[in-house]
Amino acid sequence: MTKPINWNLDTIFEGGSQSESLAMFINEMAELVAKVEKIELPPELNEKTQPVWVHAIQATYDVLARLWQASAFAHCLVAQDTNDTLADQVLAHIDEYHARYRALIARLSHASAQQNDDVWQVLLEDEAIHPTTFFLNNQRTLGRKKMSADKETLVEELAKDGYHAWQRVYNNMVGAKKIEFEENGQVKLMSVGQLQDKYMHASSRESRKKAFNAYSNAWQELAPICAMSLNNQAGFRLTMYRHRGWDSVLSEPLRNNHLTRQTLDTMWSVVAEKSHKLLDFMSAKAKLLGIDRLAWFDLIAGIGQAEREFTFAEAGDFIVDGMRSVDNNLADYCRMALDKEWVEAENRSTKRQGGFCTSFPLTKESRIFMTFDGSFDSLLTLAHELGHGYHHWVMRDLPVGDRIYGMNLAETASIFNELVTTDAALRNAKSDMESLIILNEKLSNAITYLMNIKARFDFETAFFAKRAEKQLSIDELSELMLSAQKGAFHHAMPENDYLPLFWAAKLHFYNTQTPFYNFPYTFGFLFSQGTYWQALKMGADFSKQYIALLEDTGRMDTETLARKHFGVDLTQPSFWEEAVDHILKDVDTFVALADKISE
Repeated sequence: MTKPINWNLDTIFEGGSQSESLAMFINEMAELVAKVEKIELPPELNEKTQPVWVHAIQATYDVLARLWQASAFAHCLVAQDTNDTLADQVLAHIDEYHARYRALIARLSHASAQQNDDVWQVLLEDEAIHPTTFFLNNQRTLGRKKMSADKETLVEELAKDGYHAWQRVYNNMVGAKKIEFEENGQVKLMSVGQLQDKYMHASSRESRKKAFNAYSNAWQELAPICAMSLNNQAGFRLTMYRHRGWDSVLSEPLRNNHLTRQTLDTMWSVVAEKSHKLLDFMSAKAKLLGIDRLAWFDLIAGIGQAEREFTFAEAGDFIVDGMRSVDNNLADYCRMALDKEWVEAENRSTKRQGGFCTSFPLTKESRIFMTFDGSFDSLLTLAHELGHGYHHWVMRDLPVGDRIYGMNLAETASIFNELVTTDAALRNAKSDMESLIILNEKLSNAITYLMNIKARFDFETAFFAKRAEKQLSIDELSELMLSAQKGAFHHAMPENDYLPLFWAAKLHFYNTQTPFYNFPYTFGFLFSQGTYWQALKMGADFSKQYIALLEDTGRMDTETLARKHFGVDLTQPSFWEEAVDHILKDVDTFVALADKISE
């Protein structure tokens, strides 16, 4: 049975970037924003003025929900067709309201910061807003750490055509880039995303290397504008932080993830101490590939011809069956999302690179974007994004303020799905070679989360320290990246086989909405291990606890969540050591199987 491989966006707003219903929705949103901006928030919170405060908070939430709905749709339009210039205009128009919403939040945060603790606590007891206590308290705390409301409003207005505009420049430039690539005697026009997929996954090492060289050359051509974008974004951010009195570039990402610096440092310390075990995997994999050492383009390459390729429908069925083994509710969601055409998976050159899952708070549904090529890797990507979708799904009836959670916890459900799917594949493996192929995928993910992302974090940390002094050249950026990669990979690869231009190629560095778009992935990778252990131990009782865990991700800080649901202290190394050891135990299994097959 075939399944649609394209998503259906018309059930949200019919007509794509020319949608009349979308245009009407944006106009209504504009009217609402204007009304909320006119609400005069009484400077003093007391029994008499409390109703006005409650109304202002609820109205601001309403703006957020509508903005979220429209923005998610526009991002889907831009992702599905990089030639849709009207979609870019729609997204830019919606971004204007993002700036106005952030100004509303800045006003509310600043005003709440001025209030007495006792009257503030009384306000939080109001049944209309009590469920969003965590969100409101965070905004109040943030208000005490920011500039005055008028200055923060000015920052947001300037950011629209400055800070955030550099991200749009990057996205549009990358989306428009096409590269001639000769394959099997034919010259094809490929996007950078398609070249990336080829250098990562082509079965022939010669093909991978050829694609990698073409990919690197493309980024060398794009590097001048990338460097300009990255330097200017960072300069804006550092200036903003300086005026706020924030002395660390990690202040914002840690706050966004409701995480302490102690927890982050402890996690990275354990990773740095233990990740060298992956060198045994890399050495065994290199031997299977007939080479001395892996290059960058070998890191997640396959090690043999997969015994099975999946149609999109087969991949969906495999994922649903795997989820059924641990959680019926999760399996039912995955089936529903696939059947309702919530997934865009077609492989075509006009799509942007990467994958994502976005939610629509008003219609209480999600959409998943990816490129499916029949490989086990793309099956894992589908499982990953369906995990994000399930997270949104279980929170769909919560107040919008409670549905805002840190990216670190967002990765919990997605990577959980990957673990379930991978173990299902291992259980169904028909031979040692098939088990080895699956373990290669699993340990390649470990390389990504424990080494590659560590390099991204180290690069960005070093970059901001240097950028505080001056703008960096292309060569300086590449030197920083090369140094970070060598350190994170324990100098495992040959000198000329890293990717120094990764600072240009990784779009996460250019996401102005999510600074330090790296460490949350490693956190989620390790935290999801704890979630998976719970699933294996609890059996049928797990589903209820899993929903409770996901629902709480927007209600408390990360350390409190871990204590409540797992009984662990994330500031101490024991949880992280157990998680990393659990991941790395597969290395010895892989090495033993590789030796057996080689013999």
